[in-house]
Amino acid sequence: MIDDRIGVLELLVSSQLGGGPAHVEDVITRLDRREFAVTVGAPAGGPYMARFKAVGVEVVDLATNRLSRGVLGAVTELVRARGIRVIHSHGKGAGLYGRLAARRAGTAAVHTFHGIHYAGYPPGARAAYLALERALARRTHTLIHVSASQAVAARPLGLAPAGRARTIVGGIDAAAVEARLHSRARARVELGVGPTAKALGTVARFDPVKGLDVLLAAAARLPEATLVLIGDGSGAPGLRRLARRLGVDGRVIFAGARAEASRWFAALDVYVSASRGEGLPLAVLEAMAAGLPVVATRVSGHVDTVTPGETGELVPVDDAAAFAAAAAALLGDPPRARAAGAAGRERVRKEFSAERMATEVAEVYRQAAASKV
Repeated sequence: MIDDRIGVLELLVSSQLGGGPAHVEDVITRLDRREFAVTVGAPAGGPYMARFKAVGVEVVDLATNRLSRGVLGAVTELVRARGIRVIHSHGKGAGLYGRLAARRAGTAAVHTFHGIHYAGYPPGARAAYLALERALARRTHTLIHVSASQAVAARPLGLAPAGRARTIVGGIDAAAVEARLHSRARARVELGVGPTAKALGTVARFDPVKGLDVLLAAAARLPEATLVLIGDGSGAPGLRRLARRLGVDGRVIFAGARAEASRWFAALDVYVSASRGEGLPLAVLEAMAAGLPVVATRVSGHVDTVTPGETGELVPVDDAAAFAAAAAALLGDPPRARAAGAAGRERVRKEFSAERMATEVAEVYRQAAASKV
């Protein structure tokens, strides 16, 4: 029997907990299997490998998080063997392998930027990265940006070329977030937050781009607040040392990486994100869906989600004093915080639907599959 469905390869740089795999899960869960045959390729070892399998798609171990000609060969062979017509890559390594394999196999490439992170590179590496991305853009049917602000930032960099770039705003299943919330009492017990404590919290990869050092510095200015950090990563030892140096280690809870971390959001009074750059932060959307006011940095992604004075506040990057002041204002005014949380929940329901996102991505797949490569 001939399978005339559109073969799609979702190529990721990680199967660990994070925004990219969560985004892909939300999309592929909603694709019509009568029209699309989906394969996911990602490095093994993370919990999302099992989650992708549970959705009912084929999952292949591909080490897209390291440079190797063998990986490029494996991706190309997979594309040819499965009759893949669209390769959709997420992340730098996957973006390189996906677009080179698409060229080799004569298939269409789609790439999503989940944030454009290169500011921490040395000057020469920045130039090389941008030059490579511009070259790959010319081999890409569609470049997807997950927020309008990211698309605006990408244009002067040459990463949103006319005719090839499209903004598909990220989304979540807000109803599912609300349904799986633990009670406040249970969430606080499981996280170790005191029953009467004023609690700030965030979910993040422990990486410098997430600005967790700023949150620790802000916590030092909020002596009555508890800070909950949900996540993990290579930066964990340094953050623990910084917490001790600032004298806040007794008020900072390192809760570890947790699947569906939003389950514990009822333990918090304010959600905080000090990122130095974002695409569209799914954890912020989930916090809003959980009814939390948000204090976040004024960067791409955040400016698309948080409305100052309505759903929370935006503060300058790397400004611990401003962060502390904004958080203190919300913690000290519970009625205002509740109103901001309610407004955020309503905004997510209306504007950041996973269903709408998946519908728009499916249309990109149809157009890419029908194109002449």
